[in-house]
Parts: sequence; structure tokens; C-alpha cells
Amino acid sequence: MAQEKAAQQKAKKIYDPELRREEIIKAAFLCLSEEGYAKLSARKVAARAEMALGHISYHFKDMNELLVEAYKYASHQLYEATRAGLVAEPRTSMVQLEVFLRSGFTATFLDRSYLSVRIDLWSASLFQEDIADTERKLYAIYRERLVEILRRIAEEREVGAERIEKAADAIMAMLDGLWLDWQRRRNMKAIEHGISACLDLVAFYMPDSAR
Repeated sequence: MAQEKAAQQKAKKIYDPELRREEIIKAAFLCLSEEGYAKLSARKVAARAEMALGHISYHFKDMNELLVEAYKYASHQLYEATRAGLVAEPRTSMVQLEVFLRSGFTATFLDRSYLSVRIDLWSASLFQEDIADTERKLYAIYRERLVEILRRIAEEREVGAERIEKAADAIMAMLDGLWLDWQRRRNMKAIEHGISACLDLVAFYMPDSAR
């Protein structure tokens, strides 16, 4: 029964173009996590996806397009993790902010394989404009989620809107730095200090007058 189900799933993957495209993107992500951007090739992705090499060129115009989709896949995982954390239960705005910050530093996102893909693709964006354009758009989506939380805090504390932008930029820079620092030092205490510093930044830019 299990073998029959596996065979049906494999057949669906072969004949469903959308599923086949998704499998290729996941395979590219895995190849990137194992060997890095410099060693990525269509042949390796095809082998990982258990598909003929021709499927890569059929579904993607070139390897840059596949890299873009792999970056989107990695970012979507982070986006969904933050979304799931925020909708889990009603919370105060400051608690939601802390949940948002911590969502990006769970074991999944601190795993070397995941983080190396993100850093590799950041590097690729320095030389490939289509990847850079994708990175900017995904960064903006993530930042906007942060800004939404900061807006609620600002409204609750009757703070001017100009402080939201300052806090958002400072926090985003801190988060990027924490991911890079983790890749180098693997120091969980530094992550905790960074998250605490982000919360302190909000307290600085948006003081709670009720306290």
C-alpha cells in the first residue's frame, strides 16, 4: 500500500508541471545548502530532483531564474514562521514584536545549511541584478511586517510616525548582523543580547508614557 502511494506521488510529480517546478526549486535549495552557490549546476539540481536535465531548462530560462526562486523559497519559510507565530494567539504589541524577532532565530533558521543559502544568495545579489531585485522586494515584505507591529506600538504610546522608520531601520540592520554573527561565532548569548537590544531600541524611540 505504501509503495503504491509512493508510486502515485512520483507519477503526479512527473506529470504535474507546477509540482515538478516546485521539486526543482527545493532541489536547488538543497544543493545550495550542501555545496554553495559557486558549485551549483543544472546537472546537480536535476540529479537531486531525480529528473532529466532537460526539465531544468524547460521550467527555468536560466540558472539565475532558478536562484531567484530558491531565494524566494528560503525567504518564504522565514515569512511563514513569523506569520504563524503572530497568529498563534492574541498578544500585546510588544509581545508580538518579540515573537516576530525570535521567529527568525529558531533552530530551523540558525541551521548552517539554511543560513548558508541566505548568505550565499546575498553574495550573489552583489553581481546579479535580478537576484538583487528579488532580495530587495523580499526584504521590503519582511520589513513591512515589522513596521505594522511598530505602528501599533506607536499608536498605543501616541508616538510620532517618524520614529517608526528609525526603529525599523535599526532593527532590520541588527537582525541582519545577528544572522551573520551567528554564522561566524555560534554564540546564542549574542542572539539574546541582540533581541534584547532591539526591544530596547523600541523603548528608546517609542517610550511608554504610562510607565
